[in-house]
Amino acid sequence: MKTQLKPLILMMACISSTTLIAHTNAYADDELPSKTKQDNDSVTLPTIVVGAAQKTGDSLLDQPLSANIITEQKIKDDGTKKLDAALRYEAGVLSQPYGLDNKSQWFKIRGFDASQTLDGTALAPNGFFLWEPEIYGLERLEVVKGSNSFNYGATGSGGNVNLVSKRPTKTPQGEFNLSAGNLDQREASADYSGLLNEDGSLRYRVVGLYRQADSLMDGAYMKHYYFAPSFAWDISDKTNLTVLTSYLKKDGVPTSGFLPIWGTLINTPHGTINPKDNLGEPDTDRLKLEQVSAGYEFSHEFDNGLSFAQNFRFGHMNNYLTSTFVYGSDNDRIGKRGYSLTDGTSDTYSIDNRLIKEFNAGIFTSKIMAGIDYQKNKTDGVNNGFGSAPDIDLFNPVHTPNFARTGDIYTQDTKQLGFYLSNQMNWNDLVEVNVGVRHDKAEGESQQGATHDSYKVNHTSYNTGVIYHAPYGISPYISYSTSFRPLTGQDANGRGYKPYEGEQYEIGLKYKPTWIDGDITLAYFDLKEKNALVADSSNISAQVGKRTNKGVELQANLNVTDNLSTQFAYTHNNSKQDLSTTSTIRTPAIPNDQFSAKLQYLFLGNHPLDGLRIGAGVRYVGSTDDQQYYAGYKVDSYTLVDAMASYPLNEQLNIQLNATNLTNKQYVSSCSFYCYYGTSRSVDMRVTYKW
Repeated sequence: MKTQLKPLILMMACISSTTLIAHTNAYADDELPSKTKQDNDSVTLPTIVVGAAQKTGDSLLDQPLSANIITEQKIKDDGTKKLDAALRYEAGVLSQPYGLDNKSQWFKIRGFDASQTLDGTALAPNGFFLWEPEIYGLERLEVVKGSNSFNYGATGSGGNVNLVSKRPTKTPQGEFNLSAGNLDQREASADYSGLLNEDGSLRYRVVGLYRQADSLMDGAYMKHYYFAPSFAWDISDKTNLTVLTSYLKKDGVPTSGFLPIWGTLINTPHGTINPKDNLGEPDTDRLKLEQVSAGYEFSHEFDNGLSFAQNFRFGHMNNYLTSTFVYGSDNDRIGKRGYSLTDGTSDTYSIDNRLIKEFNAGIFTSKIMAGIDYQKNKTDGVNNGFGSAPDIDLFNPVHTPNFARTGDIYTQDTKQLGFYLSNQMNWNDLVEVNVGVRHDKAEGESQQGATHDSYKVNHTSYNTGVIYHAPYGISPYISYSTSFRPLTGQDANGRGYKPYEGEQYEIGLKYKPTWIDGDITLAYFDLKEKNALVADSSNISAQVGKRTNKGVELQANLNVTDNLSTQFAYTHNNSKQDLSTTSTIRTPAIPNDQFSAKLQYLFLGNHPLDGLRIGAGVRYVGSTDDQQYYAGYKVDSYTLVDAMASYPLNEQLNIQLNATNLTNKQYVSSCSFYCYYGTSRSVDMRVTYKW
């Protein structure tokens, strides 16, 4: 099938290249396609033309691919404070497989690592310098599942989550929030959007937040400071400019969730390791992170139908992290420890330019898009990914904080230049055929101490799909897509690593019933990643083969009545990875089955409960194992319960209570070389005043 698809894609691209004129399908805030409103509420979302995951401006949910939009209202209803937590109820997504980490975000899509983008610009893979999103500063998450490098070039095989920042609205609005909860959770946040002139062509928005929270782990805590002003200018009815900026600071003691199997999955004569015990060094472990982002989105439509769109972003990060962790034991009481150290800066530049044109010929339409983008990242600092630290008693820890920590020179310099072309053809609003091709020139250099690595990659990615909008809201589709992600480094024989190469076949069905408000999606996918890394006996990663996953996803978002809304998701994985040319195992940490369900009920009527919303959710994650390191041991499945309640005291004042892992279940979330405890109970109350 692959050899048949590539010539078709190239042929369509050549046909498209004869008409490289463009028209941006820019629609206003109040002209959203209906499918972007398929949420458990009736909130209308501002639409992002330039920074959206679907670069042509069309509805992402109408395309022949698996995608979903998580709205700001859903994030608020769940009381979510982290990106990975916001993905807990999404089909195909494994959220927080390594437990609660106050340093970073962890999630897998379709069993693979996934990428993140901010307002349609890539967040470069910076090694130990990972961009940290603040979820209160976002108005939506666009989740695109599966291997696809068409939009951004280098991308994780699992897919991409596009983070869409809050930006000025055409109607003035504001809110102020105060919240508090267990583990000394405290937060104050504010969000205001206003007009600078009478006709509303000049608008601004300011978002700010302070948050502090302890961890279940003794001594670990984190403080967040966030400020994000933005500005929008409707220069004319055909020209628009939006400027987006943000500042984030994190400061605190990081969690140290890396644990041995002895004392977590394996019960010992001394019992199990207490999840509250900090086996790092809370007196000297530290995270100090500062990041600044500044960019713009620009679009202009010419009189002849030609339109141009451009988005640019600059990001700067200062990152200091020292963290102590347990990597093994003596199978009695003593834990073997190491430390990691990162100290440096990282700068990223990203710019994307594109043209779009829609041609009409009776019942046929064709939308052509051509674009060019460029990314550059420079990282400088010192790093030590694994240094030696003093041992510790796993069951009665006594800390020894004052050991020496050193790092080697660490630099990374990456560049990517991409050219992309697509043709989106429509026949009578019944059949839509999408074909895209992209070529990237990527190069990178890195140095860790005396070791110098580099790569130069020329890679062509393909993307094609067909969807049929049949009667009664039924839309079957089929698609094929590829991805790549280069990486620096060498195996034990000194051979440079080849890029990850993802390839996906997918067939699915999208159903928007006429008899109920909502949508149902069903997809079968066959996803493969070549050149996957596996640690060998010397703990140096080698590229020994491939990693695969064949699975099924089912998701339903339904408003059953005016009072009752529901969300269901089911995922089945058959994920495997090669250990050698002759050995294949089940992929660690990836469950065969996942299920989640949420219900929310709204009380209406002339009684004291009018406006009260109550909700409950359940999440099931199936058992997993690590057949490479811990053959014969199984990580048990676990089921978690969440709950919420929200009540308006008046038109402006609302109070909300959220609880995750309501029963405070203690569980091991996964084992993959290390083992990890899952997240503990979190309860907080939020008071919101809106105007």
